Amino acid sequence: MNPTVSQMKEAVASFVVTKKRMPDGRVYESPRIYLPTKLTTDSNFPFSKGSLRLYVRVSGKRLLVERAAPIVLKRFGRIKRKVRKVRKRRSR
Repeated sequence: MNPTVSQMKEAVASFVVTKKRMPDGRVYESPRIYLPTKLTTDSNFPFSKGSLRLYVRVSGKRLLVERAAPIVLKRFGRIKRKVRKVRKRRSR
């Protein structure tokens, strides 16, 4: 291992499922994963600050989280397809 390359910090995160009650009385579960600030503020943390779309998938007993590529966002309907504008013909 190269000692000049800094490694991202490790941390233990929390997974919590809370129950939310709707105004009409229905109850649903709201899962959350909390990442410690020390991890997310590390210079090697792979996601920039602010809002970001992530691609999350389960692979065996692992949870994989990565930045969502445009093709993934399209597949999940998060990017609208570009609508081609039709030019109007001028009357002569």
